[in-house]
Amino acid sequence: MKKRLSVLLLLLSMVLMIVSGCAAKTETPSTPSSTTAPSAEVKYPTKPITIMVGYSAGGSSDVMVRILANKLEKYIGQPIVVVNKTGAGGWVAWEELIKSTTPDGYTISLINTPNITLGAFDSVNPRAYTIDDVDLLANQVTDFNVIAIRNDEKRYTDLGSLVEYAKTNTVLSASSATGIISDDATVVEYFNMNYKTDFEIIQTAGAKDNETMFISGNSDVLVANIADVLAASKNGSYKIIAIFSPERSKLLPDVPTVKELGFGDAYMFSARGYALPKGVDPAIKEKIMAALESAINDPEVVNKLNEMGAQTDFMKGQEYYDFLKNNVNLSKGIYGIK
Repeated sequence: MKKRLSVLLLLLSMVLMIVSGCAAKTETPSTPSSTTAPSAEVKYPTKPITIMVGYSAGGSSDVMVRILANKLEKYIGQPIVVVNKTGAGGWVAWEELIKSTTPDGYTISLINTPNITLGAFDSVNPRAYTIDDVDLLANQVTDFNVIAIRNDEKRYTDLGSLVEYAKTNTVLSASSATGIISDDATVVEYFNMNYKTDFEIIQTAGAKDNETMFISGNSDVLVANIADVLAASKNGSYKIIAIFSPERSKLLPDVPTVKELGFGDAYMFSARGYALPKGVDPAIKEKIMAALESAINDPEVVNKLNEMGAQTDFMKGQEYYDFLKNNVNLSKGIYGIK
């Protein structure tokens, strides 16, 4: 009896050992969490990349992008194609970016303030989108506004006499957009609202068209950015009479600020940067951002922009977003929008 019991216990022990060993062999190994698992290498880019510009070819925005594009090709490893999609003060391009662009990282858009930041506050044609509807990348330049008159102008010779003349006469100024969404239009609206002047806007497709209209005598004054007028001012094509910056520009040291001339703290500018449509893979965005930062800060790009009057002002991330939001508050204050 004892012998039979011992044999049964031995057999039971052997069965338990076999079952235990099988369980150990068939146990599923733990899977690393997604935060620790190595991510697959993103194969990007594998084809040319497009940068959309919402303004006409030859203007300062277009030229700036083309200077950057030549260098960006080096850092990102693919050709960069610049495409001009003009109209509605840049909104033809931006609405395409927001509404119908595939978020694959192969389409980037130039964005200009105040046009894109203030589209929702445009009383004539309010936009349904804001900067929160794009994926911001980086700012490249901040370009202050100036006012220019023709060298043979007899009706006014400086900002003071221009303002006095415009109080009793209509003065025509071209702009790529009207109202709060345009820095050029906001300049003249500033005088209309604060000094009872009668500036009227003729809408065009971009900065180059504004200058052409002015030189040909179809508008009375030119409101533009430094980058639009620096070369012409150096060769004497026309006379710049005021700049809308906190202090005199090193690029135009002889041009007084609006504040110096007694017309208030009016700082107006166009900031130009880049954005993607929402939904681009973060790994792809990171590659674009790294290449873009290198290209924007490349000494050759910086020097070429300085030559055309556009000073590099690189910003990214939260700093860039806050900068754009501050621009919204500045322009809303001019128009009395709460």
